[in-house]
Amino acid sequence: MNSADRPSRLELPRAADDPTSPFHGGLDLWETAFDPPHLGIPANPTASARVVDHQGAFVEIFVSVAQGRIVDAGFLTSLPGPGMAAASLWCAAVTGKSLSEAVNIPPKPPPGLPAGHGLRRAARLAARAGNAALVRAFRPKA
Repeated sequence: MNSADRPSRLELPRAADDPTSPFHGGLDLWETAFDPPHLGIPANPTASARVVDHQGAFVEIFVSVAQGRIVDAGFLTSLPGPGMAAASLWCAAVTGKSLSEAVNIPPKPPPGLPAGHGLRRAARLAARAGNAALVRAFRPKA
């Protein structure tokens, strides 16, 4: 099949159309894994934290806070697809929330993640790094 015979991305069914498929904000989980919207360091980060697991993999979360609200969040990670998806999902979940609301997000993988593929491990790392960054954002600057 040549490229002219393939359907465009707009014509392909999306996971958002399948109620059993995990997705966030209309983005397919696997699309988020390979084109994460929160990849990178946001402008003027207020706080950050890096968590490294026993295998040497890391997730680092950055948050930009203004007037007690998270206005932007970003991440860096050494994990491929699943790590990028999990970190981006965590960033999307806290963006726009107050610090106190964001701290109350449970530090566990989002519900509905399929087993395997490293998603649960990556989600735990992202949540730990994100919560540590939020704790640092609460601290007053000296």
